[in-house]
Amino acid sequence: MLLFILGVLAGALLAGLWFCLLASLWHFRWRRRPAAEPRAGMTLIRPVRGLDEALEDGFESIVASDPEGRLQFIIAIESEDDPAYPVALAFARRHPGRDILILTTGPSGERMGKIHNMIEALPKAKHPFVIFSDADCRATPGLLRQTALAFEDGCDMAFALPYHVPASGVGGFCFQIAFNHFFCVGAVLGFYLDLMPFCAGAWMAYRREWLERLGGLEPFAHVIADDVALSVMSTRLGAKRCLLGELVSVQESETSIKEAFEHLVKWSAIVRWCLPRPYLLSPFINPGLAAALFWVLCEHSGKWFWPGRAMLLSMLASRALIGYAQDRWVAGFRQGPGKYFFLAFADFGALLFWILGFRRTISWRGKAYRLSSGGRAKVIAPIA
Repeated sequence: MLLFILGVLAGALLAGLWFCLLASLWHFRWRRRPAAEPRAGMTLIRPVRGLDEALEDGFESIVASDPEGRLQFIIAIESEDDPAYPVALAFARRHPGRDILILTTGPSGERMGKIHNMIEALPKAKHPFVIFSDADCRATPGLLRQTALAFEDGCDMAFALPYHVPASGVGGFCFQIAFNHFFCVGAVLGFYLDLMPFCAGAWMAYRREWLERLGGLEPFAHVIADDVALSVMSTRLGAKRCLLGELVSVQESETSIKEAFEHLVKWSAIVRWCLPRPYLLSPFINPGLAAALFWVLCEHSGKWFWPGRAMLLSMLASRALIGYAQDRWVAGFRQGPGKYFFLAFADFGALLFWILGFRRTISWRGKAYRLSSGGRAKVIAPIA
């Protein structure tokens, strides 16, 4: 009986992977988009701390994506001593005719650094629709257009899925797996099935009046993942959400094996405290683990060799093929076949990070935090 149940579960998870791919293809490639041109005025707030490889390129992409100059752009940074400040200042000077504000927000104190910058920048927004965008993101004309159209269609919040650009080295590939092949591959189907109550924070936008209804951003100043807390609360209160039909490119700067490992452990702990129930259930819906366990039990039974072997090989092949299809036809880039071979075994590595995610303290951008229920974060080390 156990063998039968596990086989059904593994088969369902295998089918689910392919349905996830079909949902992504439909949403990002096959679905028809509105032909109208948006007219909504928007403010884009980019909280910045420290230098990222994609920082300057990300700034320039915003200007290039808004040739008419209708977008207000606020770069929120804590201090002029931040190494990113002169880069931001030089960028603003290169575009004197654009509505660009470099806002120094002061020390973040007990607040989370990112949302501290967002809180201080929000009162400076001139428009009723506000986009929050991470420093390592690239804007595109399609992202801006679709965000504005979402608001004109009556949405209260809109977000884009982050997709990591091709990166060299093992560490960079680990980020690609985490962003592209664990989060994004299932996010679209989860959105349509109403299983994903939160927005991704790399590119998220809100009606300003909706943020005021939530009490502004200050109530979220002490949570480790402002995007999750803000969007979950909005969803519970009945906000109309929109998943944009274009991915947002992201590029992590620290891509050594050690740096990638530490980042992924940190994110695992953040997810553990922000979304505890889905986190605890994740090993039971891990396709690779289910197929591997089914294979082991089939081999142990002494008579059901081929079903187990067929299931495991089908799962490994599907992981690689779906990864290729996601990169090629959803994101529009190709990589060498060797990477997809390793991707086939990524489900087993996910178990390690799941185990390491059961920690209460993390370090992030100069501060050490103790996490608690709901993703709340308390500073426990001297502020750098």
